[in-house]
Amino acid sequence: MSEQYQIASAVGAPILFRTTNEEVRRAALETGSLWLRSAQYYAASEDQVRNDATEGMSASRATVPLRFGEVEFARVGTVSRQTVPHYILSLHGACISKEQHSSFGGCSFGIRERWRLAMAIYYEVVKQIDCTGFRYGPVNYRHGLLGLMRNRVGEPIQLPGDLYLGPEDADFLTKPPIRPFIEQDEYRIAMFTDGYIDNDINAPLKINVPTSHFYPYHFEIP
Repeated sequence: MSEQYQIASAVGAPILFRTTNEEVRRAALETGSLWLRSAQYYAASEDQVRNDATEGMSASRATVPLRFGEVEFARVGTVSRQTVPHYILSLHGACISKEQHSSFGGCSFGIRERWRLAMAIYYEVVKQIDCTGFRYGPVNYRHGLLGLMRNRVGEPIQLPGDLYLGPEDADFLTKPPIRPFIEQDEYRIAMFTDGYIDNDINAPLKINVPTSHFYPYHFEIP
C-alpha cells in the first residue's frame, strides 16, 4: 500500500487533516509552511458561503420568551461578543462532506499529533508577535448560552436596573449551527496574540514548522 494511503497519526491522538489546494499542501509537506489567519479574515471570506458574520464572536439567541420583571422579549435575535485577538489554523476530522472537501481545495494531508503541532506553531509565532497562549479543540456548533451581565460587553441587550443580556462567555470554539460547515467535524488550533501582524487583520501570519508534524494522505470521498 502506498504511503499516501496510510494513516500515521499518533496512537491516542485524534485523526486530523488539513484540506487546501495542491500548492499549499505541497508547501506544508515539503517545507512545513503554514499560514494562520485571523478570525476577522475568516468572517469576511466565509460569510460569502455560509452567511455567518459571527466568526470570531460568541453568538447567542433565544426562541423562547424571556421575562425580566415587566419586560418581556418574545424572541431574542442574535447577540454577540467579540473574542480576544487570535489566529486560527483550521483542521477537520474523518467526517466531512464531499462538497466541503472540494470547496476547501480537495487536497489533504494528515496531522501526526495535535499538541506537538500546537507547541511548534506557538514557538514560531512568538518570534513574530507577542503571544499570550494557545488553545486547540473541536468546534461546537451550537448557540451559546445567554446570561445577565452588569457591564456592557460586546453587543448585548440593555435591561432595566443597569443589567445587560448577552452571551455567557466568549468562546471561539462555539459557533452557530449554520450549513454547510456543520457537515464537517471542524477542529482548530488558535494562537492568542497581542494584536495582529502590522496591525492588519487580513494579513496572514506565515510560519514554518518541522515537516515531521505532517504526513501525506490522499483520499476520495464517494
